[in-house]
Amino acid sequence: MGIPPKVSSATGLYLVTFSKIASVLIYWLNDQLNVVYGLWIGCWSCVGMVIGLILTQYYMKKTGRQSIIVWCLVIIFVVSTIAIPIFGGVSLKKEMEEGLELWAFSSLCEVKKK
Repeated sequence: MGIPPKVSSATGLYLVTFSKIASVLIYWLNDQLNVVYGLWIGCWSCVGMVIGLILTQYYMKKTGRQSIIVWCLVIIFVVSTIAIPIFGGVSLKKEMEEGLELWAFSSLCEVKKK
């Protein structure tokens, strides 16, 4: 297609960032956001990002190829594709065992506090 791997990966991550911002906003509006936990995860994500950037730049200088970026994204997407349904299924099973009515309809205008 002629698109450099750096450009395609940056575009994909840009779209993921908007999705995650929307998720955080929804949790914040519903008063379900644990800010301390989010900051903890955010700090460690930044550490991992810096380490990943350093290792990726080293590899690209050593080999002269940018394909490592594409392969990293492929691995992340494959792991996510496998992990998300597994964790979702475990969560649904737990909620069903607790007696939560998963298929019940409720009013959109009524807010129920736990």
